[in-house]
Amino acid sequence: MLLLAGAPPTAKADPDFETLSGTARAIDADTLEFGFRRVDLWGADAMNRFQKCLVNGQSTACGAEAWQVTTNLLVTTPITCRVQGKNRYHRNLAICRNANGMDIGQSLIARGMAVARPDQMPEYGAIEARARQSRTGIWAGQFIDPLKWRRGERLPEHEIEVRRW
Repeated sequence: MLLLAGAPPTAKADPDFETLSGTARAIDADTLEFGFRRVDLWGADAMNRFQKCLVNGQSTACGAEAWQVTTNLLVTTPITCRVQGKNRYHRNLAICRNANGMDIGQSLIARGMAVARPDQMPEYGAIEARARQSRTGIWAGQFIDPLKWRRGERLPEHEIEVRRW
């Protein structure tokens, strides 16, 4: 490596902790894609796209509703995501805002479309408490925490029987 006298060495940003900005699309309510780069929202765990909930005894497509809320929030571009770290699956976790400055994760929690992960964003806990108290979105009925849902847990009404031949 050749260094010129008096020239500072060029430093590269750590690619794991950077800011992404531009047009994004919602893969899931809490997973955004910028071209081929994906980020999960930091501090917010939204209902999964095919997840169902019960509201007033009726099955609802709460996951699809959450995905639609995120899609609507992404219309105001550019979307800017500040990567905070990685999860255990090595996926980037980020705080993302639309061009109006709206925090997408916080908005999902406030609308009752996501649960807060206070270990990542303690201030989201108070937002979730307000949504829960006012019975907004998922808090108006029954649901499985998205983390447990991804592990296969379902409400009794949504369990399916798998038969082997």
